[in-house]
Amino acid sequence: MEKNSQRMLDLINKRFSDILSEGFKLFLRYYKTLILPLAIFQILVITFNIFLLTDLKVYLDSLGISFLDILDKLGENTPLTGGDWNLFSLFFLLNFALIFLQNLIGAIIITIAMCSVSNYLYNKQMQIDISFFSSFKSAFNKKIFIVILILGIFLPLGSFLLMFPSIIIFAFFIFVVFTYNIEGAGKPLLEARNIAKGAFWKISGVFIFNFIFIFVASSIYNTVLNLFLNTDSAIFSLNYNLWLSTRNYPMLILYQILINLIEIILAPLFICLLTSLFVTLKARKDLGLKYQRTRDPIHTRLIEELPRIYCPYCGVLIPSVKKFCPRCGENLSFMLNKERKE
Repeated sequence: MEKNSQRMLDLINKRFSDILSEGFKLFLRYYKTLILPLAIFQILVITFNIFLLTDLKVYLDSLGISFLDILDKLGENTPLTGGDWNLFSLFFLLNFALIFLQNLIGAIIITIAMCSVSNYLYNKQMQIDISFFSSFKSAFNKKIFIVILILGIFLPLGSFLLMFPSIIIFAFFIFVVFTYNIEGAGKPLLEARNIAKGAFWKISGVFIFNFIFIFVASSIYNTVLNLFLNTDSAIFSLNYNLWLSTRNYPMLILYQILINLIEIILAPLFICLLTSLFVTLKARKDLGLKYQRTRDPIHTRLIEELPRIYCPYCGVLIPSVKKFCPRCGENLSFMLNKERKE
């Protein structure tokens, strides 16, 4: 029990830099386990985008205009005709529809991807032995539809209409990828909200850090790739347009995999960083501590003053004594009877 108390103390005292560092350690430690399923999900995003949206892209190209053409037209002194306005309206509408559908497909699949490994990473971070395959299989239950609805549909819908709703949804409910599959969390949305409460900047910081890290790595990779393949050349663009017009799906998929290779390779990074943050915030919440902005560490005395109940079999922290341990399932009736007598 003393060991568990010290571990909880270490968790709640972590600074943001410690959380990022721990996230990278998770990334390196379990990369071999995570890369295959998460890379498959990333390739699924590419595949669905190509099979479902290629026709729309070809039709947009057939309109024969671009955003630069529209700006040039608007800058001319010649008044625009009704046909021009109709063409511009159609062009903008279809482009917004294309962007929204791309975001929707990506959000749904990436949400499922995070759910598939979140429970495994959480248990590993809590030093609980668990099989990846059993954890992966348990991720696909009926509660996952709640996660898909919130993060896979409402999030891109909010970003399409206004950025503010999507930011709120992300900051409030991103931890639902963990809570929906944690035993004892009866209301996963409420649990996710309570854990995230007061940690807006840390959640945003994890997202921004992950984005910048992948953006820099991708920029370097694409620069090197362009030196060898000259992807900006007219000949390469002609070949790409030919693949589009002839619906050469295999070449389109290979091309997208090639230019998005860094995103595929680094796919496990975000969920690892998020797991590190989630474990720290959940420990604070479980111990009844409000989020603290101070840099001063929480002293052991504060931990000792808080009631702590641990399962004598697996060591997991239990908010209140129940007949059976929510983690290992062992009978805890003797603890329940003892508590009632007290």
